[in-house]
Amino acid sequence: MFKKILLVFCLFFALFFVPKTYAQEFATSYDVVYDISSDGITTVTEKVTLRNLTSQYYASEFKLTIGATDIFDIKGSDPGGALEVSSKLQDTSTIITVKFNQQVAGLGKEIPWTLQFKSKDFAERIGKIWEVRAPRISSVSNLENYNLTLSVPQSFGEPTLISPTPKSQTSSSGKVFFTFNKDQLATAGVSASFGNNQLFDFDLTFHLENNNIVPILTNIALPPDTAFQDVIFQRITPPPVNVTVDLDGNYLAWYKLTRGQRLDVKVLGSAKLYTTSKAKEPVISENLRKKYTEGSKYWEKDNPQIMTTLEGILGANPPADSSKKVELIYRYVVNSLKYNPARLKEGNIERLGATTVLSNPTSAVCMEFTDLFIALARAAGIAARELDGFAYTANPALRPLSLTKDVLHAWPEYWNERKGWVMVDPTWENTTGGVDYFNKLDLNHFVFAIRGASSEQPVPAGSYKYIGQDSHDVKVSLTDVDFLGKPAIGVQIDVPKTIFAGFPSKIKVNITNSGNAVFPSAAFAVGSKKISILDSLSKNLGPIPAFGMVTFEYNIRTKSLFDKFDDEIAVYVGSMKFTKGLSVEPFFLFQTIPLFAMGIVLAMVILYGAILAVLLYRRRFLKKSQKK
Repeated sequence: MFKKILLVFCLFFALFFVPKTYAQEFATSYDVVYDISSDGITTVTEKVTLRNLTSQYYASEFKLTIGATDIFDIKGSDPGGALEVSSKLQDTSTIITVKFNQQVAGLGKEIPWTLQFKSKDFAERIGKIWEVRAPRISSVSNLENYNLTLSVPQSFGEPTLISPTPKSQTSSSGKVFFTFNKDQLATAGVSASFGNNQLFDFDLTFHLENNNIVPILTNIALPPDTAFQDVIFQRITPPPVNVTVDLDGNYLAWYKLTRGQRLDVKVLGSAKLYTTSKAKEPVISENLRKKYTEGSKYWEKDNPQIMTTLEGILGANPPADSSKKVELIYRYVVNSLKYNPARLKEGNIERLGATTVLSNPTSAVCMEFTDLFIALARAAGIAARELDGFAYTANPALRPLSLTKDVLHAWPEYWNERKGWVMVDPTWENTTGGVDYFNKLDLNHFVFAIRGASSEQPVPAGSYKYIGQDSHDVKVSLTDVDFLGKPAIGVQIDVPKTIFAGFPSKIKVNITNSGNAVFPSAAFAVGSKKISILDSLSKNLGPIPAFGMVTFEYNIRTKSLFDKFDDEIAVYVGSMKFTKGLSVEPFFLFQTIPLFAMGIVLAMVILYGAILAVLLYRRRFLKKSQKK
């Protein structure tokens, strides 16, 4: 007698491991097409062949879990006609149940059937970019074959990035077809971008307050330039005292606050995000590499629990290649933690850190996904750090934003010897159930602050509020208006108009950037034709952020007390040259009044000495006369 079973398959963005079922008693084959229309609506057609491997069981239903929340127009059919199909939304997934018209009973019995539905969750136009995602397959017993075809309108253009590399690419009737097989989709889904860059405008407000009884010098973190983004600043009101660059590459704008002062700082600008790194030959100093592999609060890389977990991830024979190590770590973080949206309702979310989340894997938000990845990567000797900022999402259920109302998302990056810094997002791969955020990150992640030297500083835009204040201080919008960053370097040379020959003097060189973009690193030198400039070796200058300034001081002198000439101080910044003239006068000719005074004093001393000598002589002469 046949025993009825319900087949439960978690395919396509499967988020959870399912209990053991009798699915291993059946073999399946799939031919799947993701047909994307010009408006982004995707029609998914799954042609499935189900084959019975036993004579003891039969199947009358089939269940699929799909990691999408916006699914509609669901249809099913088999050789017997239309199938009864139902769907249910559960967390960030949709469960589809299909009831067959006939039993799949008998050894070797096969039934071909088709499921079709539409969704807005697989393709999305974001500004200038089309982002297309097709999910991976979950591990299912007896999956004999799986072929996926991605059909994209030719109007999208050629893909800027597509992962994995398609088995084939063809064009027909205004469509481009990319094909993939089972082996390619076993660990990650298809991820494709159509477009080279993304543009954002930003409007940020920072609330500064000095509750001390003395004046303070404080700073705010401005969005930085990174390997994957350029930033310009149209206006910073009020202007900062200076803008400096910290160890991580953050731009810190400095302000002086008097006792009890409150100050609102407004920052307007634009950002351009790239799909590929701008770094042609990426390098990292040994000091930074050491810093980025150290443990700290929330990144407890030396904790025994972290070390034991890492040993389990890498196995008895750890791969020698660091890229393989970091991918194993990433997959572990994605698969072992579970995103908990209930924590977002708590208001101020307490950050758990890497060690704590290992004991509470079902209570993670983006901070914990990021912290655990960094701690494990650093424990493996791989440089890693945290990125905080804005992440554009049209579906927060699938791609959630986990921090405060303004500081929207956190994700990590690691150092690759060949590629440089590589950004990944284990949170979104977890919540989308397998969309590949390891091999290629999208153009939706806009960095506000980088944390590497410290796990707590700097705090990104949106975190600068007065005590008890609750306001939205981050406004980011997509734009089609491109920009060109224009640094504007100005050099001020402070030097006396006239210096005295042979005596030391000082010059001060102030270099300011009054443009809207960072001035990159450049060669810097100070020189003169005749004047000796001490410690004037050439050095590397920069980078200097917009509104930033650097100052250098040098000691100068001439070779002789009797020099007299006109000269100039020359400052070289890259290919630019700035000069300022000065005169050198001999000390004795220039100082006639002091010399005259000194002559009078000397004459008086000589006269006094002569008179004193005469008096002494006369006294001695008188004494001799009296003795006689």
